[in-house]
Amino acid sequence: MSDELTALVSAWRESVDRVVDLAGDLGDEELGRPTDLPGWSVQDVLAHVAAVESDLAGLPGASSGPTSPPRVEGPAGVTDPFTAYTEAGVRARRGRSAGELLDELRTAADVRSAQLRENPPTDPTGTPPRTPGRIEWDWRTLLRNRAVDVWMHEQDVRRAVGRPGGLDSAGAAVTLGSFAAAIPYVVGKRVAPPEGTTVGLEVDGPVPISGAVRVGADGRATLLPGSGVPADADAVLRMSGETFAILCGGRRPPEDVDVEVRGDAELARRVAGAMAVTP
Repeated sequence: MSDELTALVSAWRESVDRVVDLAGDLGDEELGRPTDLPGWSVQDVLAHVAAVESDLAGLPGASSGPTSPPRVEGPAGVTDPFTAYTEAGVRARRGRSAGELLDELRTAADVRSAQLRENPPTDPTGTPPRTPGRIEWDWRTLLRNRAVDVWMHEQDVRRAVGRPGGLDSAGAAVTLGSFAAAIPYVVGKRVAPPEGTTVGLEVDGPVPISGAVRVGADGRATLLPGSGVPADADAVLRMSGETFAILCGGRRPPEDVDVEVRGDAELARRVAGAMAVTP
């Protein structure tokens, strides 16, 4: 397994273990608290993580639903097939105790870890045997997205129960780095400001990010070379790592978090509003 894939697996497993340790200390009231995910309690988040990991591990009876589920009505309304897949796993586990969910998650993570040790992927662009909802991801995308997904759900639980942490972990580095890589798409495609527009981003915390993108003549935004934000940037957004994750994860709208803006406030508002890049 390449160093890149090994690091992604390590970040994923660390976050799984953090979720298990965190949730194991929660009482019934905390498990029932709502999260930033519409219709999902803390316990539902645990059910989702356990469902996906069990499905990927190929555990008997663990499938979260059909490989191409139809559009269904979920807690947040009518959903697309991928979201229907995730909600199917949660619905199938309603009524199970938190202890049962954590046992399932531990077992699935142990099985998947063993599978990856015994048959490590050698080609990041190769095809994994199973993916969530059988979406067409290669090994790099699957392992990166699992690290991101589990870390994001760890943070969902932490915010819901008021137990911050994990912002300095390997999962945080993978997740915030992945979100930062999507900023050119956010600015160039979603916001689409005029040619020459420069937008800077400064993320404070254990996983600092500092850089800027500029829109070219073709309408695409590209990352400027070097680190830091140029003095002539049209708009600069500065926020904590937690806030960056909340916005890119679509957990809360920009008006509900703290974002410091310099320069063109309207442009910055549009960028912040377009930052949700997770399904």
